[in-house]
Parts: sequence; structure tokens; C-alpha cells
Amino acid sequence: MNSTKKPKNFTPSNDIGGTAGYAVPAFTSDTKGVSKAANKYLNDSLLLNKLTDRVYELLLEDIRIQEERVNNYGHQRW
Repeated sequence: MNSTKKPKNFTPSNDIGGTAGYAVPAFTSDTKGVSKAANKYLNDSLLLNKLTDRVYELLLEDIRIQEERVNNYGHQRW
């Protein structure tokens, strides 16, 4: 096989080092819908509290997973 041509199965289909999947793209195509949802949450304190609590839970979970990864780094598993 020629070294300049890569087989298709070795070519990544997207950004390998990208986000974990829960981040929003830099731009959205539905700006009216996003604006409407933002206004809905900003005008309803109960919804805003639920949203911020959920974001906080996700943040704590992400920090826990990262700490677990760092603590297990370099440790043999057997």
C-alpha cells in the first residue's frame, strides 16, 4: 500500500479531540428558538433554579470523573 494514501477506516470522521458531546456548537441556526427558550428560563425563577441545579450536578459529575481519571493514571490494574 502506498504510504501517501490512507485507508478509509483510518481517517477520522470528525474531530477526535473535540468536546464530550454536551457542548453546543459555536453558532446555532435557530436563534429565535434559542432566544425564546432563554427568555422562558429567565422569566421563570423555578425553571431557572432547576436548570442551574442540573448544570451544577453535571459539573460535579464531570469533576469527579476527571479526578478519578487523574488518580488512576499510571496505576497498574492487575
